[in-house]
Amino acid sequence: GLQVRLNSSSLCAGRVQVLFEGQWGHVCSHSWDLRDAEVLCQQLGCGAAVSAPHLLRSQNASEDRVLSRVHCLGNETELGQCRAGPLGAKDCQHQWDASVICAESRKLKLETAASGCCGRVNVYYRGQWGTICWNRFELKEAHVVCRQAGCGEAQSLLAMNIPINDVPIWLDRVRCSGNESSLWECASDPWGHHACDLNMNVHIVCKAALNFALQNGNTPCAGRVQLKTTSMTFTFHDTHINNEVANVLCKEVGCGSISVVRTDAYFGKVALPVWQPPVDCKGNESSFWTCNAELLPAQQWMPSESDFAGIVCSDHREPRIADGEEPCSGRVELQFGDQWGTVCDSDWDLQDASVVCRQLQCGEAVAIPGGARYGEGRGPVWDKRLDCQGNESTVFECPVSTKKGTNCSHRNDASVICSGPGGPRLVGGESRWSGRVEVLRGALWGSVCDRYLDLQTADVICRHLQCGGAASIPRGAPYGAGISPLWKDRFQCSGSEGRLGDCPLSWHQEDCDQGHVASVVCSVPLCFPDADWLVRLRGTDSRCEGRLEVFWNGSWGRVLDSQWDLQDASTVCTNLNCGHALLASNSTEYGHGDGPVVLTAVECTGHEPALHNCTLTLSSGPDNTSGGVGVRCSEHWRVHLAGGGSQCAGRVEVYHDGAWGSVCDDLWDLADASVVCRQLGCGQALKATGSAEFGEGSGPVWLDDVTCGGNETTLWECPRASWKRRNCGHKEDAGAVCSEHKELRLVSAEYDCAGRLEVLYNGTWGSVCSNGMESFTVALVCRQLQCGDSGSLQDGEQFETGSGPKWLDMVKCRGHESVLWQCPAAPWGRNECQDPEEAEIRCARPRLRLVGPDGRCSGMVEVCHRGVWGTVCDDSWDLQDARVVCRELGCGSALSAPQGAQWGEGSGTVWLDEVSCRGTERALLECRSSPPGSHDCTHKEDAAVVCTGTGSEAINTVQ
Repeated sequence: GLQVRLNSSSLCAGRVQVLFEGQWGHVCSHSWDLRDAEVLCQQLGCGAAVSAPHLLRSQNASEDRVLSRVHCLGNETELGQCRAGPLGAKDCQHQWDASVICAESRKLKLETAASGCCGRVNVYYRGQWGTICWNRFELKEAHVVCRQAGCGEAQSLLAMNIPINDVPIWLDRVRCSGNESSLWECASDPWGHHACDLNMNVHIVCKAALNFALQNGNTPCAGRVQLKTTSMTFTFHDTHINNEVANVLCKEVGCGSISVVRTDAYFGKVALPVWQPPVDCKGNESSFWTCNAELLPAQQWMPSESDFAGIVCSDHREPRIADGEEPCSGRVELQFGDQWGTVCDSDWDLQDASVVCRQLQCGEAVAIPGGARYGEGRGPVWDKRLDCQGNESTVFECPVSTKKGTNCSHRNDASVICSGPGGPRLVGGESRWSGRVEVLRGALWGSVCDRYLDLQTADVICRHLQCGGAASIPRGAPYGAGISPLWKDRFQCSGSEGRLGDCPLSWHQEDCDQGHVASVVCSVPLCFPDADWLVRLRGTDSRCEGRLEVFWNGSWGRVLDSQWDLQDASTVCTNLNCGHALLASNSTEYGHGDGPVVLTAVECTGHEPALHNCTLTLSSGPDNTSGGVGVRCSEHWRVHLAGGGSQCAGRVEVYHDGAWGSVCDDLWDLADASVVCRQLGCGQALKATGSAEFGEGSGPVWLDDVTCGGNETTLWECPRASWKRRNCGHKEDAGAVCSEHKELRLVSAEYDCAGRLEVLYNGTWGSVCSNGMESFTVALVCRQLQCGDSGSLQDGEQFETGSGPKWLDMVKCRGHESVLWQCPAAPWGRNECQDPEEAEIRCARPRLRLVGPDGRCSGMVEVCHRGVWGTVCDDSWDLQDARVVCRELGCGSALSAPQGAQWGEGSGTVWLDEVSCRGTERALLECRSSPPGSHDCTHKEDAAVVCTGTGSEAINTVQ
């Protein structure tokens, strides 16, 4: 006979299909009626027909209808006995398929407003939805329901007295083994027979239905409590979460027990509905759903701005770096649960440090000093140790073990020195002192083009990584090209910087292929922690002159040697790639230094490659003697441009013999300026200036009658008058303007911080197109011009159209740049924009300032909120908070964080209280604090800050 089936997940409802030539095809609905459906339902054993729907086919469905014009009388036993058109004729003239709904058609669903995988169990039978009675209904029956609903296993079963009306009770006393694929396979009383009422319906929570998560707490074990269902996400009101509920939630998310409940939106605010049903837990329940937690539909109401509940569980752990000279070096502190403590240095290794640096966006781990290098911490010294592999993203991912029998005190607090937010690191070499140069941009490491890397920059990279100076910069990608992107960043280091991030940076458009990735070999054979010895010179602007310091046993220290001589100094110069020694001093000429005394005697022949190859005497203990030894090497020449607003324009100044001096403009021309521009990485010379156009310098006039050919690599290679033939004063100081000199401005006749955006490039002012410009770019422009931290892109031509070239288009800053020309953009001068698309920006005013008599970098802290300036309370105010303020204002490092209104009492509102910064935040308003305006302070508690800067080194408007 004719084989039939229904194309549906239900056995007794769906589109009708028949088998023809080994393939299933649909039936055309032409003349299809209830008598045809009655015969089919009886044939399928599905009882009587409820209806015979005509279902519209999908427009994309292929024509597979193989039977049409079916006509049954109603007394047939199978569809094949009815009259019909030829089988396989495919002559249907419309887009409707025959289908049936039989009385025995059964469906199942879980019904609640919160999810499709939890709620009252409803079944569909004889064309109507009804419920199941809870008599004998246990977890094994619930497992079958959840699997049938596609929701995994059952989490919990709730028999709830929630009355409903006008709904049949279809099943009672259901008995399953737990392995069935559908509830219909289980034994039960006959369908429609029951011994219960509508107050006894079954509710189930499946594991796929409701998932708790803790958000915005840096780990999965701390944060704002959120419940995600299959249809929406809920938050919890402060009044819903007490310690007992929180303890169950910590177990629910696999995070141990509760450490602390946080209220008042401690973990931030979010626009989500609030879970309304009451929750009552004793604290020892294994699941939230075994508490008295009703599954009523949640009302869609929003909490106030301070009512979001959060928790911190015992398994939460995160790191911070404290009390260093900068945010990415210092004492390591770990938070377990809600308590901060320190780590014993004997349990601390480079793999652990690498994860901490990575998590805090501080680049790579460079060193791991022990012995409380950055001072003794507070709180417990943890008896737990991290067992990181070094490739984890966060400390939370590292295994934790408990130590046995180790007695550690705060004198053994571990520390870390990271490479910093931008790197660098050396990759692909045989050791950490050689490899392909990579720097970090956001969260992505990338290579640098070797065309942009000179020996001065390589020196800084090696010094940054505490690997001495640069021995070589091999070309041709000897350490491989890698798979990381190739940044177009160009570092323009003088060679005296201590960290790569201190070097000026520009962004070039020239193409560079993977065969030109930069590589560096450093002079120290093995970097810390494999090597014991590193040397550096401090106390001057030159890396080749200064007070000798030695890195030993985890910290930098001084050298005391009454017999210090030129042979000893020559070895140091060789060690640093600074030529030979010109001077060996045994005095405080370069400052006293504040580190411990490491060496008390040094004896070199002058031919050793490094200081540790000499005969050395280690200090036998603490030595309070002041002083040290100094070195001046032959390669301590330096050149820079001063007074022009950027490193690529200004008065030419040369560093020689320990002092900066100027250059006389006698015979000074474009060829001489070209050498200076090229030496500084500033492109070509546009102008050679004289007559102190950039102001008169001070100090000696070092060079006169300079006559460069233009091809020299350094200014001091050019012919010049002898040192004794100098007949110039500072009124004749020479200067240069290079093609890479850039400035930024907003052009407006009315405003300082609003107008058409223009850039000076290659000696000409030109506009910037707004194509692709986003908020990151606008904010950077405002910060660079000292016009606040944010702004907006203006619509329409509100300001006068520019007359110069359109220099930049498709500028897309990524958020970590310090000047506009570091952002990715189309090549200079290439654009696809018209005059109406020139960028016009209006900046917002600053949100933070220091008020005091000594300039913009010290004084009482004031923040602007809702357009009104107010003060900050000194509760919890410390040096970490001050560091963030100084960094945000471009005022260097923090010297102190005075309390008690030492800089005078403010007026108006106390906006912030209980400020708690980690020290790595970019802005004070990123730190944790009480909600704005919520405090228990008076102005006698106004907080203040003293920074190292004066404000002159704050963000410049030019490069």
